[in-house]
Amino acid sequence: MPRALTSRTLAVVTALFMSVLADNAGRQQKPPAQPGPAPAKGPCRTYDTSVTSVTAGGPMQATVEWTGSFDPWSLRFVQNINFSSNQGSRFSYVQVSTFPSAEDFIAEVVRLKPPAPLSTNPNGPVLGIVPPLTRSLSTVGNGAIALSKTNSFDSNGRVTGFSARSSGGTITMRYSAWDALGRPTAGTMQSPAGASTQTIAYDDNARAMTEVLNTRGITSTMTYTYDESGNLRSTASTVTRGQGSTTTVTPRSSATVCLGDLRPVAPPPARPTGPNPAGTFTATIGGQGWSAALGLHASNTGAVVSVGGGDKRFIVSLGMSARRGPGQYQAGALADEDFTRLTSDQFKDLIDRNSVVATVFDSVTKQSWQASPTIGTGTVTLTSVSGAAAGTFSLTLEPVPGMGASGSINFSGAFNIKY
Repeated sequence: MPRALTSRTLAVVTALFMSVLADNAGRQQKPPAQPGPAPAKGPCRTYDTSVTSVTAGGPMQATVEWTGSFDPWSLRFVQNINFSSNQGSRFSYVQVSTFPSAEDFIAEVVRLKPPAPLSTNPNGPVLGIVPPLTRSLSTVGNGAIALSKTNSFDSNGRVTGFSARSSGGTITMRYSAWDALGRPTAGTMQSPAGASTQTIAYDDNARAMTEVLNTRGITSTMTYTYDESGNLRSTASTVTRGQGSTTTVTPRSSATVCLGDLRPVAPPPARPTGPNPAGTFTATIGGQGWSAALGLHASNTGAVVSVGGGDKRFIVSLGMSARRGPGQYQAGALADEDFTRLTSDQFKDLIDRNSVVATVFDSVTKQSWQASPTIGTGTVTLTSVSGAAAGTFSLTLEPVPGMGASGSINFSGAFNIKY
């Protein structure tokens, strides 16, 4: 391999390597508690929220520092990434990976979904999958790195390939074989450098994965090692007639997300229709009149005020982190806020200020819509939090990914419900 190509290839590999990190990390901001009994924790995933990664190869040393968070409302994992090298290169960018559900985020490293089915006992035993599966739908990088990567899956939940576009061109991968857990073991890749064949081997005892890529007589080998929770900890690469490299990943912080925290609670128990001594909850849902005749309830924990109920079709819930008491609360980011560029502290401020989480579930079509601190728009005005939860609301809810809904819906009305 010519020397100039070796240096360029190492830089490209470093950038692409960072894009792969999004398939193996995330963060949880726990939503306000849903009404009803607290569910069991169930299977959990512990993941890095801040790391320092150092790659060394020949005279080059590159350092990547990132902080990241998984938002269960928008189902996005956002990384703020800073890159520097001993050759003077410095830049920052934001990378966003989107998942079809919070359950899919957990299922990358525990047996929850096909081809790794959910245990009959949600509290265990649940076996880990290390090296992990891929469950993210897409990854987008902006700022200094313009990257767009889309994963594809078959009906069995196995990743069948991906297409990645960047300033360097398009890379298309198609997998043709998988192991018993649904992890790919062979495939072909088309890139600006030409066609390649790839084989992937897994050593579950060593928590390692080795990829071998052959392109026009040049063989590249990359070995990844993980901790017991499926977080990347190191890589080692070799290239025929080229410079190899090693990467060490040092975690700085982590968080844990559990299936029981994120699964919707069971529908509220049915109550007789007609006037309810607890109060009223009425609304229009997509222009259709609605009134809570089943399971009407309200709660006030001191930090969170929530109301909910249902009829024969729609089950709804509305929660506010109402530390400020009566007043107006807003869903969605403010007009001048770009969620993908927020720091961790700015994200916390956004959650504290824009503290509405509203959900509408259609029990007939199984579709769901939501507004939260990061998606949807509108306001909730609380007029009472003492003795009863009372107020009005006017919201626009966005479809929840993976639930079959499309297009936003308007959700507005009023409630006055005793605790």
